Amino acid sequence: MPIRILIADDHAVFRSGLRALLEKEPDIEVVGETGNGFDTIRLVEETQVDVLILDITMPGLMGTKVAESVLKKSPNLHIVVLTMHEDKYYLQELFRLGVRAYVLKKSTGTDVVQAIRAAVKGDEYIDPALTNVVISSFVGRQAKKQRKGRLDLTTPREKDVLTLLAYGHTNGEIAEKLCISERTVETHRTNIMSKLELKSRAELVRFAIDNGLLKLS
Repeated sequence: MPIRILIADDHAVFRSGLRALLEKEPDIEVVGETGNGFDTIRLVEETQVDVLILDITMPGLMGTKVAESVLKKSPNLHIVVLTMHEDKYYLQELFRLGVRAYVLKKSTGTDVVQAIRAAVKGDEYIDPALTNVVISSFVGRQAKKQRKGRLDLTTPREKDVLTLLAYGHTNGEIAEKLCISERTVETHRTNIMSKLELKSRAELVRFAIDNGLLKLS
C-alpha cells in the first residue's frame, strides 16, 4: 500500500512542486492539497491519510492549532511540518503536540522524503540545519523575560490586532473583524513589532502566549 499524503500549504505553486517531487516516489501517493487551516482539518476527516505535510502559517487557522485538532481525532496520523520557521518555540510546541518530523523549506527533496519515511516508521525527524536550535533551546530566556513586561506599551486596538495576528488571521480577515481598513491593520502591525521589539511572527506568537493573549490548549 502506498503512503497516502495530504499537503497543507497556502502557496499553490509550492504545493504543485512538492506534489511533483513526491509522486516520483513509487510508494508515495498524494491524495489531496489544501491551503487553509480549517480545510485541512476537514480533509483529514474526509480522506484516508497516512501523512499530513503541514505548514505553520496558513489562513484560517495556524498549523499549531491544526496539528492539535487533527491529532486529537486521529492520533495515528503522522504529521510532517514543512516550514520556513527556524524557531525553537514552534519546534518544541509541535513535537509536544505529537508531530513526528520538522523540516525546513530550504532543505532538499531528499530531506522531505526521509522525514516522511521516518514519521511512518514511528521515528522522529528534525532537520539537520536545526541542530543549533535544539542544542541552544534554553538560550535567550532573559530576552524573553524582558519582552514579557511590554504589553502595557500597546493600545487596546493594538492588543486586538496582536491577538488576531497570533491566531494566524490575515490582514484582510483582521480588517473585517475589527471594521477597519487593511492599511490601518498594517500600521498597527508595524507599531506592535516596533514597540515590542519583535522581529518575526514566531516572536509575536510567543509574546502573545507569554502574556496570556493566546491559549494553545
